[in-house]
Amino acid sequence: MWNYLDPWIDRRQYAFVTFSILAGLWLLFSSITTHKVSSTSDLITVDGILSKYSFVDGKKGTKKYYIWLTQHDAAFQIPADFLNFFDRDKFERVINAGQRIYVGISKFDKGGLTKINDRIRIYDLHTDNVSFLESSLTIKQENNILKYVIGPLFIIAGISFYFYRRKKLRHDYR
Repeated sequence: MWNYLDPWIDRRQYAFVTFSILAGLWLLFSSITTHKVSSTSDLITVDGILSKYSFVDGKKGTKKYYIWLTQHDAAFQIPADFLNFFDRDKFERVINAGQRIYVGISKFDKGGLTKINDRIRIYDLHTDNVSFLESSLTIKQENNILKYVIGPLFIIAGISFYFYRRKKLRHDYR
């Protein structure tokens, strides 16, 4: 059995093939099975009093942006994909703890509002008269076709490399 598995994890033979096909399958599966927000009708607006917020720009480009409301146990997260559309400076200038804000979330995430330490993705963020994150832009980003293309590209790259490597190994052993 080991003789059969060894070439697939040996980096001189087919390790790239194994990695790229598994990564492609995982990306394809996750892009198909996750709940998608395709329009504003898939969103609900949750309002509450801002208890605190945390905007952390970490090492190596990681960004973690969270907002907590006093009425809900869950943390609201602005995903990294949406940070280009979020006006952080305006938010920090205008908003103070104790102020009422409105958060647009997916209908599928409504059950997570009462779960402690659950992270809920934010698609829209505003007050009565100021908007910080627009749902029209975030929904467009959420439905980017690139998410559906990357998985199959990894699979095709893995299969192509398999045939290339197989031909090269046969030629080397003659």
